[in-house]
Amino acid sequence: MVINRERLLAISDLKLAGKLDDMDDSTLASYLQLLNSFSASLPDYEKRINDALASRNNDALTITLTIVWDTLKKINADELALDCGEHLSWIGSKKHEKVEAYARYLMTILRILSVEIQKAQQDPGELSGAENDETARNNQAPDSAEKAKINDDPSRRTFIERLLEISDLKLAGKIELMGDEELDNYLQLLDSFIETLPSLEEKINSSLKMKNNDLFAKLLMDLRFVLERMYAEELVQDCTKQINSIGTTSTEKTEAYMRYFLSNLSMLSIDIQMAGQKMDEPPALPERSPDDDPSTSIRILAVDDTAFFLTILKKILSDRKYLLTCVASGRDALKYLEKHEPDIFLLDIEMPGMDGYELAAKIKEIGQKAPIIFLTGNAQKDYLAKAVKVGAVDFIIKPINKEVLISKIHKYLR
Repeated sequence: MVINRERLLAISDLKLAGKLDDMDDSTLASYLQLLNSFSASLPDYEKRINDALASRNNDALTITLTIVWDTLKKINADELALDCGEHLSWIGSKKHEKVEAYARYLMTILRILSVEIQKAQQDPGELSGAENDETARNNQAPDSAEKAKINDDPSRRTFIERLLEISDLKLAGKIELMGDEELDNYLQLLDSFIETLPSLEEKINSSLKMKNNDLFAKLLMDLRFVLERMYAEELVQDCTKQINSIGTTSTEKTEAYMRYFLSNLSMLSIDIQMAGQKMDEPPALPERSPDDDPSTSIRILAVDDTAFFLTILKKILSDRKYLLTCVASGRDALKYLEKHEPDIFLLDIEMPGMDGYELAAKIKEIGQKAPIIFLTGNAQKDYLAKAVKVGAVDFIIKPINKEVLISKIHKYLR
């Protein structure tokens, strides 16, 4: 059996440092059989978990997750085993949706672990001669076929191209090399991140409110675990920095930083969701230089019932290249549009009377074609899907970040 020890040691979920080198041939062979048994059993585990979730059979779910937990301990996946054991206690005591979200997240992580284990045993670098050449050909053939499938699927190709444009995901040189199965696992991990972020944000805020540093640290470590696998490298560094500062930074500073950090995570969630949306290209605006006269400035209509946010927009967009008009209601916006045609709309969603959804629909009905960017504090899937349906092309998370706002506006200046 071929095994690349360095690659196996590099699998972060397997805590093998100081253990693998001490294994004799017989022990190593038994361990590799255990790993292969884990990979072979994974589809069955997933089916049983999905069936238990669909039927809401807590007993069956507990039995299967207990088997998974025991297997993870045996293969030295210590942190995953600890996490799985903790979440076993959720069954019957937490909402079904939360249990389901965690179970699906766990299976995604386990699929990725399985792929990494298989790669460690398929690397042809430790073989020689004809055997090496044959293995290389066998390994390369599926990759070529899988890449061909991606290239033949325009929607998937577009999705990948958009993912590569997300600055928080460092995917260049990585996603292009993923085979079909590995890519599917990665995309499922992104979907799991989107689904679980709202509940994670709620738990983080709750731990801060209770001043429970142990729970806060555990939540951030779980989050870092996911971000690492998403290749969100800068966010991983930010998360690590916050973990290291727990207990040494004032509560006020920690809360302020977490508002900023969670806002960035919500923006990442939105960017990923928007990458998967099928949308018509928004109308292109003419290129304008900073020296253009005010008559050719970028005309922006901002609609928000909160004066505070409109004031922030005015400060950020004070440059003369932006001609910003602010109104506090959908009714005032429609009145303004009777005589004006903005280049870009910035709309709040949650407004009394006419909300952002209704206003966006009316903007389209009267023939306005400028891109609509929603201002929101919500990154949930159904929330965004409804916004896209009425014409949104992008989103900006509150509290508003200057760099993000300007970047989003200029995204449509082509």
